[in-house]
Amino acid sequence: MTRLRVALTIVVLGAVSLLVACGGRGNSAPPSYTIGGTVSGLADTGLVLRSGGADSLSIATNGPFTFASRIANGSAYLVTVYAQPASQTCTVSNGSGTMGTSDIASVSVTCVTGFSLAGAADPLASQEWHLKNTGQSGFADFGGVAGMDINVDPVYNAGQSGKGVIVAIVDSGMEIAHEDLAANVLPGGSWNFINNTTNPTNSATTGDHGTSVAGIIAMARNAVGGLGVAPAASLKAFNFLSASQSISTQVNSLGASASNPNSADAAVFNQSYGISPMSDTPIDPTVEAQFAAGSSLLRGGKGALYVKAAGNGYSDTVAYPTCPLRPGMSCENSNFDPENAIPYQIVVGAINANGLSASYASVGSSVWITAPGGEGGFNASVAGFGYTPDVYQPAIITADQSGCTKGYSVTAANTSEFDNGLGLNSNCNYTSTMDGSSAAVPVTTGVIALLLEANPALTWRDVKHILATTARKIHQTIPPYSVTLPDGPFVAEPAWTTNAAGYSFHNWYGFGMVDASAAVNMAKTYASGQLGSFADTGWISSGALALAIPDNSVTGATHALTVPATPAPAVEAVQIRVTATHTWTGDLAIELTSPSGTRSVLKNGNDGFNGAQGLNGMLLLSNAFYGEPAAGNWTIKVVDATALDSGTLTQWEIRVFGH
Repeated sequence: MTRLRVALTIVVLGAVSLLVACGGRGNSAPPSYTIGGTVSGLADTGLVLRSGGADSLSIATNGPFTFASRIANGSAYLVTVYAQPASQTCTVSNGSGTMGTSDIASVSVTCVTGFSLAGAADPLASQEWHLKNTGQSGFADFGGVAGMDINVDPVYNAGQSGKGVIVAIVDSGMEIAHEDLAANVLPGGSWNFINNTTNPTNSATTGDHGTSVAGIIAMARNAVGGLGVAPAASLKAFNFLSASQSISTQVNSLGASASNPNSADAAVFNQSYGISPMSDTPIDPTVEAQFAAGSSLLRGGKGALYVKAAGNGYSDTVAYPTCPLRPGMSCENSNFDPENAIPYQIVVGAINANGLSASYASVGSSVWITAPGGEGGFNASVAGFGYTPDVYQPAIITADQSGCTKGYSVTAANTSEFDNGLGLNSNCNYTSTMDGSSAAVPVTTGVIALLLEANPALTWRDVKHILATTARKIHQTIPPYSVTLPDGPFVAEPAWTTNAAGYSFHNWYGFGMVDASAAVNMAKTYASGQLGSFADTGWISSGALALAIPDNSVTGATHALTVPATPAPAVEAVQIRVTATHTWTGDLAIELTSPSGTRSVLKNGNDGFNGAQGLNGMLLLSNAFYGEPAAGNWTIKVVDATALDSGTLTQWEIRVFGH
């Protein structure tokens, strides 16, 4: 076989030589020429042109350009924009025709500020309902309600894309080479706590939560995949969730370290995680101190933004097996996670494509704002018909681990056709089934990146203020939810309440749904620092008490504490700590009434807490009093909302943060 193959090769080579020798001038290749032109109006980075769908040319400045490849006389040519600049739209004129007998230099590329979702070349953008909701299904079985989105298209039209804002993904990892993330990943900026490298790409094969979170924030404008909320924001990731989850790992992910890892240069920290304790759990003082330090020292003293998930435990009977699942009542309160009960966080709840609180969304008085988190995103044709209807409603489309052998999107995902690698997801690099408050948090983080690009001088408190002021009040007809007790009804979940400062608040939605356009417009003309100095009253204590909490009674145990007018006369957040003896703490509801008469329920009662642990200084926070005067009497009321158990309020404390 070897000798025959050699002989055949010689014959073929000889034949080639003979053909060349006999062909003459008539068979020579036709002449070829270059194609080029001029770029004008370019004011941003990221522009890539293509000739004939193959030759790519990155353009950094205005002026002439020429493609390296040559095109034969008589051949058709076509010049297109392959990737748009971060915050501009570029169009080609004189970009097609038939090559003549000379070089072409007449192609014109003109760039203008802004872009629109309607003109996005990224193929999945039209299904990203959280960016622009037209009632599309997002590859699920059912669509949502048109208009229930974050209103970001006007921001893109005005030229904002999050450019220059560094976002830290504190999560399970991030695939830094992903086709829709790589352009926005800061080289060497991330950290892997497992192997001490700057590559946090997750080795898991069942999906990387952090990669999907990163995609929601900053999938790039590059004609592949989808668009992030801030498609030009800079990304770095810290795989805290995949590593030891030690206190040092956590704080070093949250801005405490400037080298190996370097988290101290981040402007926004995305925390799409939390805990679901079944009893009173204290916050770690080192972690709390880091949030306080990051809010006062990072970003040159303007403070980093910490964005945190409210939770997914509305009806979670796995984490909370004793939860009675009463209509309108959440098993998990957002305050159960003690890191949600500090004023440095922007705690985010989740809504679905219909503009309603998502089926899983934990709620509570510590929620600041809500954002799209979606539902299941399933197709019944793939997953079957055994789920509740919300599972077949749209989830969030985002990046997934690359390839069809790992990730949420694999050949046999059994969730949706899209996640099975069909249609626009043939390479399985994306998922259409990302949901949860884990998805709502990066939507909010992306909006904050747009705000900081529009006005880098904003402090962390300015950003919170703008979000609260411009939030969209949704589900306005939601009724209060009451528990009927023998001596009267107890309103355990109030309806929308407008406080004495004019702010509307609801435990399910905070100040409402994030509105990117309204927030960015306010940010552009906002005078930074107008809130004044941040201060708090310190803890004001009742001292020892012995107030009986009547069993199964709306009467409850009440007590008032007086807060002075200084040093924080206007409220930004209110914390309380509650100590009580009780044989089933899930029975207890805790409410607080301000000197202005605004009532907030900080713990609903009939919830997922259980057992005989009592409360040992449980930390709770309410945002419902934002802007109200702090001075005067604040009244706590502790109600036992279920029969059989009883207890005593033994102490409580209050601390008011404000300006």
